[in-house]
Amino acid sequence: MTHEIRETFAGDDDTLIINRTQDVQFLLDDNQRLATETAHNRSDMRLAGRVPMVIMEQWMRESGAALGSQELNAYVKSKLMDGEFAKLRVRGY
Repeated sequence: MTHEIRETFAGDDDTLIINRTQDVQFLLDDNQRLATETAHNRSDMRLAGRVPMVIMEQWMRESGAALGSQELNAYVKSKLMDGEFAKLRVRGY
């Protein structure tokens, strides 16, 4: 199990393209397992979902918001509610 981020670089004299990838299959499988567990956390906090770093970086660029900000939290919530990112959710909002 590895969650390492891999980077590749390409370009010429005028441009540099950095491609960052991350294998997140383990996280997706584990989210599904957690979502179907019968045990429920009774604290005030619960795990709503987990977002891989490469996706969080993309969402930060899209939203223009900083990590930990209320703006980014709202953006992440909207993304997690979107069906396209359902596999990142564990218990939902």
